Amino acid sequence: MIAQRRGPTFQVAAAAAAILLAGAPARAADGRLEVSLPPAAELAAEDAARDVAGLPWRYAVPEAVRVVPGQDGTWERQADGSRRWRLEVASPGALSLNLGFTIYWLPESATLSVRAAGGEVPPLVFDAGDNADHGELWTPVLLTDALVVELVVPPAATVEPLLELGFVNSGYRYFGTAPQVKSGACNIDVVCPEGDGWRDEIATVGLVSVGGSLVCTGAMVNNTAYDRTPYFLTANHCGISASRAPSVVVYWNYESPACGQQGGGSLAQFTSGATLRATWATTDVTLVELDELPDANFGVKYAGWNRGETPPASATGIHHPDVDEKSISFETSPVLPASYLAEFSPGNGSHLRVVDWDLGTTEQGSSGSPLFDQDQLVVGQLHGGHAACGNDESDWYGRLYGSWEGGGTSETRLSDWLDPAGTGVVTLPLLDPSAGDFSVVPADVPGGRGPVGGPFTPTSWDFTLVNDGEDVASFTTSIDRDWLAVSPASGFVPAGGQVVVTATLTASAGALRAGTHTAVVDFGNPGGGAAATRTITLDAVAPMPTIVDLGPNPFREAVTVHVSLPAAGTLAWRVYDLRGRLVRGESTQAGTEGQNTLTWDGRDDGGRRLPSGVYVLAISSGGHEVRQEVVSGH
Repeated sequence: MIAQRRGPTFQVAAAAAAILLAGAPARAADGRLEVSLPPAAELAAEDAARDVAGLPWRYAVPEAVRVVPGQDGTWERQADGSRRWRLEVASPGALSLNLGFTIYWLPESATLSVRAAGGEVPPLVFDAGDNADHGELWTPVLLTDALVVELVVPPAATVEPLLELGFVNSGYRYFGTAPQVKSGACNIDVVCPEGDGWRDEIATVGLVSVGGSLVCTGAMVNNTAYDRTPYFLTANHCGISASRAPSVVVYWNYESPACGQQGGGSLAQFTSGATLRATWATTDVTLVELDELPDANFGVKYAGWNRGETPPASATGIHHPDVDEKSISFETSPVLPASYLAEFSPGNGSHLRVVDWDLGTTEQGSSGSPLFDQDQLVVGQLHGGHAACGNDESDWYGRLYGSWEGGGTSETRLSDWLDPAGTGVVTLPLLDPSAGDFSVVPADVPGGRGPVGGPFTPTSWDFTLVNDGEDVASFTTSIDRDWLAVSPASGFVPAGGQVVVTATLTASAGALRAGTHTAVVDFGNPGGGAAATRTITLDAVAPMPTIVDLGPNPFREAVTVHVSLPAAGTLAWRVYDLRGRLVRGESTQAGTEGQNTLTWDGRDDGGRRLPSGVYVLAISSGGHEVRQEVVSGH
């Protein structure tokens, strides 16, 4: 896979060199490495025990090996001067193979390819763009029992690659398995009409492999920065620790081509590698950041979420049952807060209980899959339960409401990652990286003005949303003050087109006190992210001098007073003590209509500091006077 990783290139260190010289469980001989699967009966017994223990679905057996190009495989020089290293890997009878390179760093122009021996499928190709801080690379599965690995180093390379094959993972159950062991027939393929209202949410969900042997489901989730950081939400019990996060491989769009087929999906779209960000067992939540953004051609979207306390009125699950093609399930009744696996509500409230799926179900492999509320926002991820085709039993989802603060640290809660700016929002919409975007004109907004009670000029402001792109852009508008209303509240900006949004003063503007008031109009792009904000100011001018605010009070050095004048003129002020004696003679300054500022430093006319105590400021303009007590303390 040729892709740009997020983060700096893996740094070679003495420790890495030491690993290259260490011993390992298995070695290649004569350019070939062969591993063996345990007996089928042994695997079946282990899987039955794993199911009882609620462990994630296992599809492969990992075997630790130690293969390094300097000691294993075969080298040959190519006609163009490059060097090629070759290794055959086999696990006779395996249904699939995938590899874990526990050391991976390639110089520029070097490539690593992995292909099925003698197969027609194009090879997987990796390069320097796949170098990651953690220094590992894990491949997706290839449905074969024999692989060929080739490393090509260009003649211009000035440093040697670092490569160690640490794990060969032999599949004994695989994706797209035989019809007799498929997931239950009550599952609904996401391509069916039932999924038509959920296309965006379906595109957020992926099948995740951990350690080349375990499988769960998860979903890409949006964050309040709308910066497309590839955060992927799944379950804690799926086993993604800090040391295992590099082994994460997410498969995208693994779906049936036709409704009811429950098969035929493609594993060609994948993302490899991750870093653990947060995990908490109480709500069974794990959040990782993928090493790279999914290819834009995959059409992956970022799910919106709702971390609120109110349980959903209905719910939808999107998941990979039995590690098969993506399915969708529906619960039309309210889901209930509960303790894990408890049937009474609310219990400790750590989970949400889906009492009985009305359409579809979940199975092994669905673990970690998102639960969406009636507004199509994620409210939790699947922990476990007893639901299956043919029964009316329940499932329990770890609750986003509890995961938000988790265990109180950045390593155990979601808030640090999904709300990096600390906005405090409770809900966040889905982000579609392919959605159209728009700009907002004008950038600077003239303010309004008028006497207290009105009328004000102007009474409305027009904003033009301009879409210069080739895709339709959706928009929402909102405002944080009741003295303004905005219309339309939402809609679409056509490709290459414009839409005018108008903010208009409401009757509440007439009740504003004297002073300068501000309102923020937010223009949101639910698909493409946060678009823009604009600030509107409104000066409400009093019919006589009005003290808008002052401070600090008490003061040590000086007190600053903001005074609103109904018209331009002379602004005069004096200071009296509580006995009515004039202690600071009249000072004058030019006053403008609207807000003005004056400052008293606590001194008399001669510049001497007056004693601490209470004084009265008398402020006058246009034949009217207002008074205000201030306290000098020094």
